[in-house]
Amino acid sequence: MINFDVTILYQFGHFLLLLIILNFILFKPVLRALDKRNSTLQGLTDGLEKAKADTVDLEKGYDLAYVEKRKPILGSRDAVISEANKEAVHVIEKARNELSEELAKIKSGIEAEGKKVYDSLMADVGKLSTEAAEKILRRSI
Repeated sequence: MINFDVTILYQFGHFLLLLIILNFILFKPVLRALDKRNSTLQGLTDGLEKAKADTVDLEKGYDLAYVEKRKPILGSRDAVISEANKEAVHVIEKARNELSEELAKIKSGIEAEGKKVYDSLMADVGKLSTEAAEKILRRSI
C-alpha cells in the first residue's frame, strides 16, 4: 500500500514550485513566441489578401483604361473604313458611267456602220437581184 507521509507533501510542493518556475521561464515565453508568430502570419495573410484585392482592382482599372483608350482608335478606324468604302463606291460609279458612255459610243458607231452597210446594200439590191435573176433564168433581163 501507499504510505501517506510528509514526503508526499514536499513532493507536491516541489512540483507546484517547478510548475510556477517553468511557467515563467518556459511556458510563457514559448506561448508569447507562438502568439507573436501567429499574429505575424495573420498580418502577412491579411497583407496577401489586400494585395490580391488591389491586384484585382488594378486589373479592372487597366481593362477599363484599355477599353477607353481603344474607343477613339476604333472610332477613327471605323471612320476611315467608312470613308474608304464611300470612295470605292464613288470610283466604281465613275467607272460604270465611263463604261456606259463608251458602250453608248460603240453602239452608235456600230449602228452608223450598219446603216451605212444597209444603205450600200439597198443601193445594190436592184443590181444584185437582176444578176441573180439572170443567173437563175440563164438569160438577160
